[in-house]
Amino acid sequence: MPSRQRGIALLVVLWACTLLAILLGGFATLARTEATETRYLSSRAQLRYFAEAGVQRALAEITARDGGRWVGDGRPYELSIDGQRVDIRIVDELGKVDLNTADPQVLRNLFVIAGMNVGDATTLADNVRESRDAAGAFNREEGTQRYRQAGQAGGPRYSEFNAPDELQTVLGMTPALYRKVAPFITVWSRKATPAPAFAPAAVLASLPGMDMASASRFVAVRGAINPRMPLPVLPNGMAMGTLRGSNARTIVASAMGTDGTVSRVSATVRIDRVRGREHVTILRWQEDAAE
Repeated sequence: MPSRQRGIALLVVLWACTLLAILLGGFATLARTEATETRYLSSRAQLRYFAEAGVQRALAEITARDGGRWVGDGRPYELSIDGQRVDIRIVDELGKVDLNTADPQVLRNLFVIAGMNVGDATTLADNVRESRDAAGAFNREEGTQRYRQAGQAGGPRYSEFNAPDELQTVLGMTPALYRKVAPFITVWSRKATPAPAFAPAAVLASLPGMDMASASRFVAVRGAINPRMPLPVLPNGMAMGTLRGSNARTIVASAMGTDGTVSRVSATVRIDRVRGREHVTILRWQEDAAE
């Protein structure tokens, strides 16, 4: 009997040691996971602050008394802050497609460039026109019915868009398509046609008589010449238009960590002169937004 009791006691001790080892292993794994999470969150916070510093640096440049050296046509600028590289781009809102005033053909072409077929893009462009209409040019009862049949009880807004994000409420717009067109749309230019001097390649390709290849070549030429020099005529023969930027611009600043983690801040600002001083209003602020 004593021998049997000693055997049972040994088994109990072995099971206790095994359980203790499992618990200790679990605690060690949890501690490593928490340490990794802490390092990741700390790195993300640092990168975000570097990106925000890039936005502030760009603001200082574009509000400089002499107009600054940085151009709002999307060309890249590189900045080093405490050894951290920050990539910055500035796009004047004049170079984007305005949802409230854009020519329907330009809207349709932009949607085609984003991946839609011509038929669906034409329908979506018409839906945008209907949604922004405040003058009653469209049959509102019929429009509301179409939206309800598609599962969107709200119907068209029948008023101007207040922010680019509101394009997502238009019938036919999908989250994937919106992510593609988001960097190229605005509500702050008030122009029917984007200004070629500031437009990205995708927007230039949306203009009549243009395509992506000719637009990309034009952007390359535009970025290689001195911004103070006259720009060449567009390949479609369209006049260059204004070379003077507007008071609304979007700044995109990105910082990348050693592990490949990227933090991106996009800020759309309006710059007004009040009593002889530059006054900056933040129109939209996005973190980790699409480029």
